[in-house]
Parts: sequence; C-alpha cells; structure tokens
Amino acid sequence: MRLGIGLGRDPDATKAALDAVRQAKKSCPRPTLAVAFGSVHCDQKKVHAALCRELDPAILTGGSSYAEITTAGVTKGSVAVLLLELDGVRPRFAGAAVDGGPKAAGEALARGLGGGPASGTLPLGLLFSSIGNGYDNDALKVLGTCLGRFPLFGGLLCGDYDLGMSHPKFWDNWQYSGPKLTRKAARLALLELPRDDYRVAFGFEHGWEPVGPEVRLTKCKGPKVFEVDGMPVIDYYRQFVGADHSGDFFQILIQRFAFAMQLEGDYAGSSLIKLPVAVDCDEGSITYFPAEDLQGRRVRLILARRRGLVEGARRAAQRCKEALGGRKPSLLLVVSCCSRNRILHSRMELEVDAIRDVFGPDVPVFGFYSGGEIVPFLSRYQDVVDPAKLFSGSHYHATTIGMMALAAPESPKRVATPRCGACAPATNERLRELLDRSEAVLDDSESFLANLSKKSYDDGEKLRRQTEVIHRYTPHDVWRKIGSNAQRGSYELADAEFKGAFLFMDVKGFTSFSENHAPAEVVSALNAIFAPATELVYSCGGDVDKYIGDCLFAAFPKPARAVEAARGLLELVARRAAEGSPFNVRIGVNSGRAVRANVGSTGRREYTYIGDAVNTAQRLESNCSPGKVLVCAGLEKEARRRFAALERREIAAKGKSVLLTAFECSL
Repeated sequence: MRLGIGLGRDPDATKAALDAVRQAKKSCPRPTLAVAFGSVHCDQKKVHAALCRELDPAILTGGSSYAEITTAGVTKGSVAVLLLELDGVRPRFAGAAVDGGPKAAGEALARGLGGGPASGTLPLGLLFSSIGNGYDNDALKVLGTCLGRFPLFGGLLCGDYDLGMSHPKFWDNWQYSGPKLTRKAARLALLELPRDDYRVAFGFEHGWEPVGPEVRLTKCKGPKVFEVDGMPVIDYYRQFVGADHSGDFFQILIQRFAFAMQLEGDYAGSSLIKLPVAVDCDEGSITYFPAEDLQGRRVRLILARRRGLVEGARRAAQRCKEALGGRKPSLLLVVSCCSRNRILHSRMELEVDAIRDVFGPDVPVFGFYSGGEIVPFLSRYQDVVDPAKLFSGSHYHATTIGMMALAAPESPKRVATPRCGACAPATNERLRELLDRSEAVLDDSESFLANLSKKSYDDGEKLRRQTEVIHRYTPHDVWRKIGSNAQRGSYELADAEFKGAFLFMDVKGFTSFSENHAPAEVVSALNAIFAPATELVYSCGGDVDKYIGDCLFAAFPKPARAVEAARGLLELVARRAAEGSPFNVRIGVNSGRAVRANVGSTGRREYTYIGDAVNTAQRLESNCSPGKVLVCAGLEKEARRRFAALERREIAAKGKSVLLTAFECSL
C-alpha cells in the first residue's frame, strides 16, 4: 500500500489544487484512487480542472467542503488530496443523480457498479454525495439490498454553512464525479480488499449533552415538528434562545439545541441526533434531519458545546482503536459535521487533536467537514456486516463525527503535509497567550450557559406542568382572559356584562348511591357522567364555570347552543341508563343577562356569573322532572326544534313574586 497526502493553500484555486496533488504524488506516483476536498470558498471549476490535469480523472472522487482535514490539522480555504495505491486492488466507481430521490440514487449506484463485491474479499465503499432531502438513509438501505451488506463511509458535500441553512447557497455544493464536476450527484468507490491482509474499524459519536427529560413529539408531518408535548415547537425553543430572537439568528441558534432519540437494549445510553435544519415561523414548524416520520417519537433536548464535542471525538477514536484489535492504522479517514467546526470556532483543530492523542501523532489523517456524515454506528467490521446486529450497516447522521481506520499489511510510505506559516516567535507566543485566554473565557461562558439552559429547562418544565394543572381547575374562558391580559401586562380581570344562556344539570340518585359505596367508587361514578358531559358542553361552544357537588353549571354565549347541549346531555344519560347506570338528571336552561364579576378576597377569588338570569336557571333545574329539561319561555322556539315533546308549565319559583312560564322538554 502506498499513500500520499497533499495540502494546497494558495489563494489561487488552480495553484492550490496543483500544489496538493504534486505533494501527494511524491509518495504515491501511480495512485488507483484519488480523494480530494476543495473549500467552498474556492473556485470549484478551477480546482476540478487542475485535479484532472494532474490525475487520471477516472479515479477521482470528493467535492466541496466546509473545512479540510489532513496531517497538517484542520484548514479552511484550502485543497486537500489523498492518493492511494492498494496492491492488487482496482476500485470500481459508480455515479448517480440525487435529484430524483435517494431511493432512485441508490438503485442507480448499484446498477453502475455492475454487481456486488467478489466473495472472499473485504469490501469497503467510499460514498460522497450532494445534500438531499434528508432521507439519505433510504439510499443506503437500497445499496445494501442490491449489493449485499458492506460498510459505506463518507459524507454529504458542503455548501457555505456560514450563510445559514436558510440561505440558498448553503445547499450549493459540488461533487468531483470523475472527469465531471457535478451538482446534485453521488459517487461511490468500491474497494475489494484482500480479506486476510487488511483490518478496518470505525468510530462514531456526537458528544452532545442532555438538557432536560424526555418529551414526546405530539404533532408532526414527516420530519416537520409542530408541537412538543402539546406546546408549539417554536415556543418550546424560545424557552432557551429567548423570545425576541427570530429569523436567521433564531435558526442558527437553535442548531445548538437538537433532539436525541434514545436507543435501547445493548445500546441504552446512546442516542441518535435529529438536527433542526429549517424553521418556518409562518407555518409554525421546524424540520429535522436525518428525515423520518417523527410523530409520537420520544426525544430528549440536547445541547452542543465545545468540550462535549471534543470528548465525543475522543470516545469515537477510542472505540475505533479498540475495534482494530491491536493493529496500528495505516490511514485514518475522518468526517465531521460543519456545524461542529463552527462551534469549535478558532479552536477547530481540537477534534483532530483529540483523535491523534488516541492514535498517536504519526498516523496519517485525512477527511473533511461535511453537510452530513455517512458512517457505521458500530465499530467492528464483522458487526457492521452482521444483519442480526441492531444498527448494523451504515447510516446517515447529522452533527456527529465519524472515522474509519484502515490497517494495511505494511506501513505505507507517506509525505508530511506542510504546517501553516508562523509569525515571529515573540509575536506568535503573545497571540497564542491572548487566544488561550479568550478561549478559556468562551469555554467558561459556554459552561455557564449550558447550566443556565438546564436550569431554564427544569424551571420551564415545572412551570408548564403547574400551568397544566391550574388550567384543568379553571374555566376555559377565564383562562383565555387571564392569558390575554397577562400579555398586555394586566393581571386583573375586569367585571363585565354577559348575555347568553345558563345551564344547570343535577345528577339524581347520587345521594343514595354515595351512602352505600366507597368514596373512590363515588368519585369514579360521578366522573363517568361529568367527563363526557363536560366535553359535550365544550363542543357546543359553552364553558363549564364550576361543579357544585353533583351539579354542573355552564354558560353559553349563544342560547341556541345551550338547548343543543341540553338535548345531548339527556341522550348521554339515556345511553348510560341502558348500560345499567342508576342515575338520572334534571336540567334547567335560562337565557338573559348577568354580570361576570370578581367574588371573594385578595387571597382567594372566583370570577363567576351573578344575576337573576343565573338564579332563574337554577330554579328551573330544581323544578324540573327527572330525565327532562326545563327551559325558559324565551327558548321555546329553539326547544321545539330540538325535542320531541314540550309541556307548558307555570312555576312558583323561590324568590319570585309571579309565576314563571317554562317548557318541560322530553326526548
């Protein structure tokens, strides 16, 4: 095995590409595979043309990247080239367009290879692709079905992440598809290595840290999330990023707060990331990659900060090293997410430094920062290809780091890539001191903000649960008024006139039932009536003001709907009686005006209805026959529309000097 790594940093894209290739060719003059990554800030046409001038275009793969990884460290604005010559191994290549969807792309790649790997080999695929619609895992599944199970390693080629994921140029990436410079394409290189000579292992991690407990995604459409535990998803995030932030800044900021789907069984304690990639404030949705149907999924909010990301890279390297079984890697390929590089900021080399701490400084390292990572979840080659293993095969990830270690029979010859030029020693030392100091402040600030976010989450969760409980004990109309007033900075409810209808429903037979049954049975029996009755009142546009023992009191802005609700309540009780319920009801309905006022003291208040119209409704209920509804004369016309039989009655109501005319209604 021979390999060469080159790095070009000339401002001119052509010169940078030529420098990189020529450096690499010093150690590998006759490569059978060339992998190249050119910065998103380079002229990609110039980069590709220069690469094809110095190399056989048929062996070329790679594309545009956010940052480049070589033995020189992590660089931006550069061109990085890896050349490989594997004894007796000629890679097979296939290309496909991705704009027809990931499944179609996977099928086209499989056809392009002309068949799966030969038996008795150690197959390995390198896959570099344009960013698709988030369902890139579908392409990997198709490849496994068509070609057989073997590891795929690579990533999605990147656009300019600094512009934000809502910017069109973020999705503007390039692929080196052999002699063609393409957009919206994928290229697969299949290496069929001698099984007894080579050893391959993988590492995968994210290093994000949990912020709060598990929640459920309660309203989704595919990868679009609208509600989290019943709360609008954008409001859910505003708990952490602030209510005033919006637009592009909000979208960039929430990418520090992803969701983790917890794994179970042998992988308990691990998780898969769902990264927010698009915010639609008008629609009230956030889209997550990798894409799948998220309805009802349980997730946990997680936070990205530098120390966690670096430790994640270290853990991935340790797993990879252990899976090699004592073999020393000849080459380490690394792919990490562009968002991780942005979080690392001026210390973007920390991830690669952590990896080199594990493997040693003399192991050749090559890779790029991507728009998505393609890497096996498992570390040992035999586990990756074992269909009996949960999460075997390769997977598309977001905001993770993945690596592949390749151990050849003999250590390859290589050339060290140049380090960046340094300032004068004294100046360089002073700048490094200042940078270290500022970075320490940033790390401490991140730690403080992470703890603050966790506390904010915990406090917010307690407040939300408390609010839900209070909501259950408060009339809906009162709740809405309090919320509306609070937004305006007012915390008092003003007395107001109400015109509509009032309904009292009393459960008959309940007193004797409660004398002969345990308290738990009494409560259960009462709720068996009140629960559906309450829902019926709400469905008719009313609001339950209170429960008075075994009596329900509700108000309706539209009197006709109160009569509709009364009929529905009689039907409900009749159905329950047919099922063996011993209870019946009396219902009184009266229309008119009342005052909605604050009653009580500053320590305990009730915002309730007061007036003759309310008292009369209660008098009608107390004078009603069981199993019937007694309505006031003003609702006679509406009652005749709703009920089969009406009987006119003159009632001597308590507190009334004259008889009341009312109509008793039957089903």
